[in-house]
Amino acid sequence: MPEDELTVEEATAIAEHARSGSLPLDDPEVRKVVEQANRTLVRAQMWGEDRSPKLRRRRRWLAAGALVMVLVWVAGLLVPLAFRLGL
Repeated sequence: MPEDELTVEEATAIAEHARSGSLPLDDPEVRKVVEQANRTLVRAQMWGEDRSPKLRRRRRWLAAGALVMVLVWVAGLLVPLAFRLGL
């Protein structure tokens, strides 16, 4: 994990303080940290707290496989139609 990246616990605490209004969001530096905390929380919710390259690779293969299945399905619909219409 890079040194400037927040942990999920830190991000949760920062986001809670920002929601409660105890952080001055007028300050651009504070706003940057709050935005980084929100990004960290969204990333943790989406990919899980543990950022494992193996898990990420597996999810990418799964997404690619699903995309291929959809493309084959669409081709299965459009190719016979194109032959029937003489295109």
